[in-house]
Amino acid sequence: MRTKIILFIIFLFYSVLVYRVYDLSVLSNEKYTKLSQQNFEKIVYIPAVRGIIFDRKDKPIAINELRFDIKIIPHLKDDELNQTLSSIADLTEANMTKMYKEYQKQNSPYNHKPITVLKYLKEDLVYKIEPFLSLDDNIEITPTYLRKYPQKIYLSNVLGYVSRANAKDLQRNPVIEYTQISGKRGVERYYDDILQGELGYKKEIVNARNNVLQVTETKAPISHTLKLSIDSDLQKFIYELLQKEDKKGAVVVMRTNGEVLALVTYPSYDNNLFVKGISFKDWNALAHNIYNPLLNKPVSGLYPPGSTVKPAEAAIAIASGKWNPWKKIDCPGYILVGNRKFRDWRPWGHGKADVFKAIKESVDTYFYQLGLKLGINYIASNLKKMGFGHKTGIDLPNEKSGIVPDKEWKARRFHQPWFIGETMNAVIGQGYFLATPLQVAVNTALIATGKLPKPYVVKYIDRNETKPVLKDVLNQKEKNALRLVRRGMWMVCNAPGGTATKHIHTKITIAGKTGTAQVYSIPQEVKQRKKEDELAYFHRSHAWLTTYGPYRHPQFVVTVLIEHGGHGGSAAGGIVSDIYNWLYDHGYIKK
Repeated sequence: MRTKIILFIIFLFYSVLVYRVYDLSVLSNEKYTKLSQQNFEKIVYIPAVRGIIFDRKDKPIAINELRFDIKIIPHLKDDELNQTLSSIADLTEANMTKMYKEYQKQNSPYNHKPITVLKYLKEDLVYKIEPFLSLDDNIEITPTYLRKYPQKIYLSNVLGYVSRANAKDLQRNPVIEYTQISGKRGVERYYDDILQGELGYKKEIVNARNNVLQVTETKAPISHTLKLSIDSDLQKFIYELLQKEDKKGAVVVMRTNGEVLALVTYPSYDNNLFVKGISFKDWNALAHNIYNPLLNKPVSGLYPPGSTVKPAEAAIAIASGKWNPWKKIDCPGYILVGNRKFRDWRPWGHGKADVFKAIKESVDTYFYQLGLKLGINYIASNLKKMGFGHKTGIDLPNEKSGIVPDKEWKARRFHQPWFIGETMNAVIGQGYFLATPLQVAVNTALIATGKLPKPYVVKYIDRNETKPVLKDVLNQKEKNALRLVRRGMWMVCNAPGGTATKHIHTKITIAGKTGTAQVYSIPQEVKQRKKEDELAYFHRSHAWLTTYGPYRHPQFVVTVLIEHGGHGGSAAGGIVSDIYNWLYDHGYIKK
């Protein structure tokens, strides 16, 4: 009996063993074949080269320079690691301690990718040292690209820059995991997803040692290029005009359909400083510069618009039917509201003025009376329609909305009622009123053509052209009112007594509006204000001149803001004239 039991157990054991062999060799063959294929087939993703950026004349303004990175495989013991690092340091004169720290920072049980310890080595150096480093199986030398900006300071506020990606960037776009760089400002940031390109890949069969046995499938990565509407020669010309006269500020040159040819900030910075990682010294110098070179002033700078809003307000008043543009009204040196005097820029006043003289001579007391007649809410709602108080929609990051104040805005912001005196400040572009130079330019284009443009700086993505967007925001009465306003703006630049006439020397006829925006208030007890050049620099008013031309057939808008420049005509008239003459000499403007 015992023998039978033992034989049964032996029989059962061999039966199970035979079944298991059958299961593994026959029944599970397909399953383990697939698992085997998965274990030894891997996909290697290939990042695209970052897209090149050109200006409107096909001049490359953001390019890639071939460089090389040195990488070390992970999980090395200290002795082996130090020996590898020592050989790299001997050949490259790199700091061994820094390389060691970089390696340890990325080395973990979960990381199986080679670790970069040196970046952006030049070609000539790599060709010399590669034969020696290739003897060490722990080292990999891989090609990479360094972003370069040939124009340096001239286009930094437009282009922005790239730098090493952070954790937030990696979440935003999975492609960045493979490129390890991302755009941080300007076009580089706004169009980063396009400039990153599309990943390629190759499918490889590898053995247990990760050696490639066969490449089964490949797909090339795809890069995308951008062509800007910016003329880099014009951009440089304007920057050097401001630099020569040391006038800090912003300039916008734009076709009336929204196509931007120049967007200048002065002073600026060299965006190449950021590509490999900016030093603490350089960053500190930029971040603490009182003239704020890192700010893209045309798009992100907020300033009181001053008298540049008067043409729009005149059009609003005329179209309302409550204001007679032809009627001459008394415009003394001040208007008394309660116990407070609201002064005109000319202490003795302007006598009698109609809308043409009010625009030509920028008569504050005329617009005080206009504001009292129409009320702040009516004026504010129409100014918003005409381009103020909201983003223009330009294809650049960090655009500011500005502020067009009214009763609701103040109640929401300060939980206080609106006072009549605040209306007086707002109608001359002061008080709470803030705008960007780009908003002023867009509003000027609306006055010139009757259409509100959406500005843009990218003209082509690959071969796909950006189409201008023009909004028809005005009714017929408002469009009719613009005809009278344009005449007043012509007088600003051409008629005797115009606030810019003495300072305009253009080869074509232009129209415009000056503005002097105070940056600090004058106490009521002060009878006579000091001249602008007698004030401390940061107490001087900002100077505006916004224009369009040619007058009869508007093609371009040129808007200039000079920070603490004093009077708009004298501070900006020469710059505006030189810009229009450049456009004319280079064939952009036809008479």
